[in-house]
Amino acid sequence: MKMRLFRSLYLVTGILCLTATMLSVIFTLAAGDEIVLIAGILFLGLYFFYPRLTLFYQRILGILLIGLGTYMIAMFFIIGSSGAKNTATFTEDCALVLGNGLRGERILPTLQYRLDKCLEYVQHNPKALIIVSGGQGRGETIAESKAMKSYLVSKGIDAGKIIEENQSKNTRQNMQYSKILLDSLFTSGRYSVVCITSDFHAFRANKLSKKAKLLVSHYNSKTVWYLYPIAYCRETLSIIKMWLSL
Repeated sequence: MKMRLFRSLYLVTGILCLTATMLSVIFTLAAGDEIVLIAGILFLGLYFFYPRLTLFYQRILGILLIGLGTYMIAMFFIIGSSGAKNTATFTEDCALVLGNGLRGERILPTLQYRLDKCLEYVQHNPKALIIVSGGQGRGETIAESKAMKSYLVSKGIDAGKIIEENQSKNTRQNMQYSKILLDSLFTSGRYSVVCITSDFHAFRANKLSKKAKLLVSHYNSKTVWYLYPIAYCRETLSIIKMWLSL
């Protein structure tokens, strides 16, 4: 009975991971999707090889699966709760928009929602400076910051109000390099920042901003429903990596 239960869990989890990856490839492309793909392959492999394992290894895998499942469920609630909170006061000196990914030069849905959220923020606080943060990654022909700036300018934002941070490759660097830019712009060290990112990303972005000694409020964009599975799964794994490196 237990063997059937665990094999079923491995099969269902593997199929869900592969389906989420396929949806992401079709509609978007983001760094870290391969983690979910690899997880899907591993779970399907466990489905086929589980009966061949000794009882000892079956028990070990069972404990690991229960632990991973408990962690991920807990993190889903924590991530969702953090993403639902918008703490912007609309008096901030700067809006920091975090990059996400391009396909060539084309802005993908998750990043577009962040930029549209920035446009919404600027309507409430038109005096705010804007920093678009993101370097050139795999599968991208230009830096994310350049595409982000072009999008905002095409929507009517004055190019002179937008500053590019085009060296960062991940969220940690987004915060570190943006902090350096802000310190050079506001030499008194007195400034306030609102971070604009996706709801699923807000928890980790907040932790890494504190690590970089950059205190921010948040104004989070929503995520397309069909990207929630892979976004949340990838984020829970990225949070483990973040904690290991803090």
